[in-house]
Amino acid sequence: MRLQWPNPSSLKQATQLHARLIVAGALLQPPSTTHLLKCLTGFSDRSADLSYALNFFFQIPDPSAFQWNTIIRSCSRNQRPRESLHLYHQMRRKDVPPDAYTFQFLFKSCGLSAFVLEGQMVHGVSVKLFSERYSHIANSLVHMYIEFGWIDDAMRAFGPIVQKDVVSWTTIIGGLVKFGSADEARKLFDKMPVRNVVSWTSMIAGYAKAGRAKEAVQLFKEMLSDDVTPDAVAMAAVLSACARLRDLKLGKWVHQLAIEKRIGLSSNLAVALLDMYAKGGDIKSAYQIFDSMNHKIVPAWNAIIDGYCKMGDVDIGRSLFEQMDAPDIISFNSMLTGYIQSSRLNEALLLFAKLQTSGLRPDNFTLVGLLTACANLGALSKGKVLHASVEQGLVKRDVFLGTALLDMYAKCGKMDQAMLVFNRMEERDAQTWTVIISGLAMNGMGKHALEHFCLMKNEGLRPNAVAYVSVLTACSHSGLLEEGHMFFHEMGSLYGIKPEIEHYGCMVDLLGRRGRLQEAIELIETMPMEPNAVVWGSMLSACRLYKNTELAEKATKHLLELEPQEDAVYVQLYNIYIDNKRWADACKIRRLMEERGVKKTAGYSSITIGGQVHKFVAGDQMHPDIMEIQAMIGEMTERLKLAGYSPVTEQISVEMDEEEKEQALFTHSEKMAIAFGIMKLPSNLPIHVLKNLRVCDDCHSAIKLISKIWNRYIVVRDRSRFHHFRDAHCSCNDFW
Repeated sequence: MRLQWPNPSSLKQATQLHARLIVAGALLQPPSTTHLLKCLTGFSDRSADLSYALNFFFQIPDPSAFQWNTIIRSCSRNQRPRESLHLYHQMRRKDVPPDAYTFQFLFKSCGLSAFVLEGQMVHGVSVKLFSERYSHIANSLVHMYIEFGWIDDAMRAFGPIVQKDVVSWTTIIGGLVKFGSADEARKLFDKMPVRNVVSWTSMIAGYAKAGRAKEAVQLFKEMLSDDVTPDAVAMAAVLSACARLRDLKLGKWVHQLAIEKRIGLSSNLAVALLDMYAKGGDIKSAYQIFDSMNHKIVPAWNAIIDGYCKMGDVDIGRSLFEQMDAPDIISFNSMLTGYIQSSRLNEALLLFAKLQTSGLRPDNFTLVGLLTACANLGALSKGKVLHASVEQGLVKRDVFLGTALLDMYAKCGKMDQAMLVFNRMEERDAQTWTVIISGLAMNGMGKHALEHFCLMKNEGLRPNAVAYVSVLTACSHSGLLEEGHMFFHEMGSLYGIKPEIEHYGCMVDLLGRRGRLQEAIELIETMPMEPNAVVWGSMLSACRLYKNTELAEKATKHLLELEPQEDAVYVQLYNIYIDNKRWADACKIRRLMEERGVKKTAGYSSITIGGQVHKFVAGDQMHPDIMEIQAMIGEMTERLKLAGYSPVTEQISVEMDEEEKEQALFTHSEKMAIAFGIMKLPSNLPIHVLKNLRVCDDCHSAIKLISKIWNRYIVVRDRSRFHHFRDAHCSCNDFW
C-alpha cells in the first residue's frame, strides 16, 4: 500500500523529511510532481524559503511552462532578478516555450536590477512571439523602461496597447510624473476612461514634487468631487503640497478629512502631517503628532527637528537630534541649516566635524550651505577648512559647489583664490559667471568684471537680470559712467530684459558717485516704479560726498517716510550738516533721533587670528590685550604724522576740542583691529578686517598710509565692498 505524504508546516521540514526517507532506504515512491508543485507554489513567495523551493523545483523531471513561470516569478518577487534570468535561459535550453506570463515576470526582473541589455534582449524575443498590444505583457514592458529611465521607450511601448486598462494608464502616468513631465502626464490622465485612487494619487504627488502645490490641491479636490475616496498615500501627497504652500488652514482641513474618512495613520501619513504643521508654523501640533507615534521613523525625527530649527528653536532641535539612535544625512543637514540661519557658524562647523566621524558621507547640500555661511560672515579660515574637505574628495564636485567656493573666497576678499577656483571649474553656468563678476566688482576690479561679462557672452551664455545688476555694480564701484549707460540700455535692446528697481538703483549710485546729482534725481523721478529706500539712500550718500544740502534734505524726506526708524538716514543728514557747518541743523537732527527713540548703530570691526574672532568697538577698553593695542595705536599716531597724515576732524561733533577729536579718530574700531593685526600676524600674512558700517574718510586715509609704513597688505570689508590697501593705495581708487 502506498503511504500518504504528510503536509509539513514548512518547506524546510518537507525537505528534511524527504532526505531522511531516502537515506533510510524506505521503499517509498518519490513525491509526486503534483505534490512538489503544491509545495513550490505554497512556499516560493517567501524569501526565507526560496532556496528550498529551488531545490524542490529541480527535482521535477520535466517542469511545465507554468512551473517555470512560478519559480521565475518567485525569484523576481524575492529580489533575486539575476536568478530569474538564469532560470529563463535554462528554460529555453530545455526547449520549453515561454508564454506571455514568462515575459511579464522577466520584464519586472530586468527593471528591478537595471539589466538594460538583458531587458532589450528579452523584449526582442517577446516581439517575435507575442503582440505588444496585450496589456498584461505591455504593462510590465512599460514599467521596465520607466525603471531604466527611458521614458520615450516607455511611451512607445504604451502606444500600441489596444485595451489599455487602469494599470496601463497609471503605470505610464506614474513614469511621466517620475521624470518631471507633469504636463504630459496630465494630458494622458485627462484621457483615462476610468481613474482609480492610484492614478489620482500619482498625478497629485507629481504636482507636489514638481513644486506645483496649488495644482496638486486643486486636483485633490477634483478627486473628491469624482467620488473617489482617498487613501493614506493620497492624503500624504496632498499634505506635502499644503506644507510647500505653508497653508496651515488647508492642511488642517485635510487632516480633519482624514479623520472623517477613517483613514489609518500610517507612518508616512503621520510624517506628512507633522511636516505640514511644522512648515505651517504650528510646531505644537507637529510635536503632538510626533509624540503620539509609537514607532518614530527617521523621516519623522527629521521633520520635527527641521520644524524647530526653522522656528529658530535650534537648541530644542539639537536636543531631539541627540535622542536619535541613527541620524542620517538629512538629520545633520537640518541641524546645520538651523545653526547657519541663526548665525551660529562655530556650532555648525563642530557638528560638521561630528558628521565626518559618524560614518556618513556629507553631501553637496551640506558643503554649499556651510560655504555660503562662511561667505556671508567673512569666515575665511573656516571656509579654507571646508575647501580642504572638497579637495580630499569628500564630496563630488559640481557647478553648485564650485560656485559656492568661489563666492566664499570673493566675499572674503581673496579674489586670487576665487579666480583659481573659477578657472579650474569644468562646468560654469550663468550663476557662476554672475558670482565671479560680482566678486570682481565688490573687490574694486571693475574693468576685470566687465571683461568677464564679455567672456560670458562669448561662451554663448545669455545674461539675465541678476548678471546685469553685477555689471552695473562694477560700473558704479569703479566710476565707469559711459560703460554703465551702455549696459543699462543694452539689457533691453539686446536681450529684452526690462530694468528693475535694482538696475535703476545702480544707475542712481553711479551718477551720484560721478557728481551728476541732477541727472540722478531726474532718473529717480522718471522711474517706472516707486523708488525704494536703497535708491534714495544712494542719492543721500552722493549728496554727502558733494555737500549738496538741498537734494540731501529731499532724499531724507523720502527716506524717513519709508524707514522712519533707520538710524543711518539721520546720521547721514547729520554729517552733511556738520560738513557744511550748519551746527544748529545738526543739533536738530540729534534731538529728532532722541524724540523718536532712534539709536545710532554701534560700529564695530572684527579680525580673526588663530581661529579666534576678535571684535572691537570705538574706544574699546575690554580687550585682554588693550594695553599693547593702545601702545601700538600710539606708535601708529606718531609714524602717521611723520608721513604727513592729517586727521579729518571736521566730521566730529563740535563739542570736542581738536585734540579730543584726534584721539577719538584713533580709537575707531577698524584702526584698533588693524593695530592688533600688526601685533599678532607675521608680516607676510594679509590683515583682514570686517567692518559693519562704511569706512570713514579718516580711517580710509590712515589705512592707506599704514599699508605703506608697515609694508602690509590690508583688506577691509565694509558694508558694501572690499578695500584692498597696498603701498598707500586702495583698490577703490578713493571712490566709495
